[in-house]
Amino acid sequence: MEGLHRRKRLPVWLLLFLAIMSLGAAAERSVYSQSSNKDLRQRTLTLVKNIRTLVTSYQQKDRELMADYDKKVTEYRVNERKAVREQWIRQTDAAHDATMRRYRDSYWADAILLLDELYRRVPQRMRQKNILPIYQHPTNVLGVETIANHLELMAKALPDG
Repeated sequence: MEGLHRRKRLPVWLLLFLAIMSLGAAAERSVYSQSSNKDLRQRTLTLVKNIRTLVTSYQQKDRELMADYDKKVTEYRVNERKAVREQWIRQTDAAHDATMRRYRDSYWADAILLLDELYRRVPQRMRQKNILPIYQHPTNVLGVETIANHLELMAKALPDG
């Protein structure tokens, strides 16, 4: 009975060991590992363009909401302005949340994978470790814009070839 129990545990430990080893190996490569520098630069700059389009769209919506709020504030009496302000806050929060959700759903993973591959290829002096938390957890649209700017810098720092 003891020998049978030991034989059942061996494959589990072996599978666990192999899974851990393969995780370590997988961290070394990404979908962009086989890309040329030219292709990696182009993919990164395309992502940067898409992120900037998202940010610009948010900024336009924010300006529209602010203009509407400014117009309404002058039209309403003082006691009605609080409701107008609360509505404006809800609308701007909704626009911000939608933008952040779209970034996370559409661009977040690619931004991290591209940065990882860019960091493998650019000179050591170009790597800024303090920016990694912004990539992992951008808290607002300004953080998303910072990511686009940084990715562009890294893409343009790639050696030719």
